[in-house]
Amino acid sequence: MCAEVRTVRVGLLGKVGLTCRFAQICVALCTATAGHLAAQMAQSAAPAVQSATNVAALPRFEVGMNFADIRTDCINSNDASCGLPQFAVGLGTSYNLSSHFAIDGNFTETPTRSKVATNFYGGHHAEYLVGLRSEARAQHYGYLLRTQVGTISWTHLITGAVNPPGGQLYFLFGDRLKFAANVAAGFEYSPWPRIHFRAEIGDLLRAFSRTVWQNNLQSMAGVYIGLGKPLMWKPVVYNAKATHPFFDSANVTLMTASVLGMTADAITTQRFISRGGVEGDPFARPLVKYGWSGQIAAEGLEINAVIWGMYGLHRIHQHWIERIAPAAVATAHGFFAYKNDKPITNSNPAP
Repeated sequence: MCAEVRTVRVGLLGKVGLTCRFAQICVALCTATAGHLAAQMAQSAAPAVQSATNVAALPRFEVGMNFADIRTDCINSNDASCGLPQFAVGLGTSYNLSSHFAIDGNFTETPTRSKVATNFYGGHHAEYLVGLRSEARAQHYGYLLRTQVGTISWTHLITGAVNPPGGQLYFLFGDRLKFAANVAAGFEYSPWPRIHFRAEIGDLLRAFSRTVWQNNLQSMAGVYIGLGKPLMWKPVVYNAKATHPFFDSANVTLMTASVLGMTADAITTQRFISRGGVEGDPFARPLVKYGWSGQIAAEGLEINAVIWGMYGLHRIHQHWIERIAPAAVATAHGFFAYKNDKPITNSNPAP
C-alpha cells in the first residue's frame, strides 16, 4: 500500500519504482502454493529423502488461453465514469527451450469496446507481447519470471480533427500502437505433464515518449496444453538432511524484517486513507477500506504468502531466492511506508 506514481521518467526514480513494484509482484501470487505445499510439509516431517520420479516429461510446444485484468489509462484513477473495459481474453503460445527457459508469446484483447473515445484511448484494447520466461520448477509446480516486449493499442481513438470552411467539425478515428514492456512473476501448477495452469501479476510499462513511461498493474491467468514430443528432464530431489532447516536463524530474521516492513506500511496506509487518499492496489483495496480489520486481514494474507512461497522455494533448493524474497518484501514495504507519509499529490496509492 503506497502512493501511486502514474508515469515515471527513465532514470533512478523509474528504476526504484519498478524495483519496488516488482518486489510486491513476486509475493502476491505465492498464495497459490498453499494447498500443495501444506501436503508436502506434512510429508517432510520424516527425515527421509523426498523425491519425485527420476525423469519427467515436458512438452516442447504449448498453446493456451489467457484471461487478463487490464488497468491502463483512467481505469487506475478510480473514476466511475471512466468507461474503459478491464476484462480481456487472448491466446498464448510457448516454446520450451529447456525445463527452465521458454519463449512465450501472448495476444490479448478486450472483447468489449470502450464507452468513450479520446486521443489517448478508445475502442478495443489489444496487446502483442513476446519474450523469455524463466522458471524454477518441481514436478508439479514452479515459480516463473517473465520479461516481454511488444506493442499495445486502442483500436478506435481520435487521430485527428477536420474543420471544413462553413462546415461542422468532425473527428478522424483509427488505431495507434505504443511500445510496451512487461515484467511479471507468477506461479505454475501442472497436475499432468501436458496440462499447465499459470497465474501472474506484472508491471506493464507503456511508452509515451523516449523518456516518459506509464506503469500499469496487470494480472493474468491461463491454461495451456502441451503438444509435440516432450523434453525429458529430472525434477529436483528434496533431501531434508542435505539442506538447511527451513526455520533457521537467517530465515526467521528475514521473515521478521518483512513483517516489520508490512506493519509500517499498514500504519502509514491507514494514515493515508484518513487524509482522503484512496488505496491504489486493486487486491488490497477491497479490504483496507474497512479500516484496521481489513488492513490486518490483508497483511495476514501477505505474510502467509511470503512464508509459503519461501517454503516452496526451499523444497526445490532455490535457497538464494528463498532468502531474497522476504528481504525484497521488507525493502518494498519500507519504501511504501515512506511514500504513504508524504503529502498527497495523487489520490491513488500504487501497488
